[in-house]
Amino acid sequence: MKRALSVMLSLFLIGILVSALTGCGADIKAENEKLKAENANLKSDNDKLKLEVQKLKEEIQKAAEKEATITSLTAENEALKKQVEDLKAQMAKKKK
Repeated sequence: MKRALSVMLSLFLIGILVSALTGCGADIKAENEKLKAENANLKSDNDKLKLEVQKLKEEIQKAAEKEATITSLTAENEALKKQVEDLKAQMAKKKK
């Protein structure tokens, strides 16, 4: 009698466990699909951000090149100003 009761109780508990797992299965599948979609969106966003980072790196490189050009032209301008001042000084000496 105790054995039969034990078997029936075990079957009852197994039945509850199976029904709980089956009932939660749909929710888990729905959540899994939602997470898969979110993962795909995040991967897409990540790819977009990688492209944006690459573009920004290229812009930084171009800006650095422009800065180098400006520095070079500024130095050349200063040298030319000095030459003009030297020529003015020479002309002033010749006039005297």
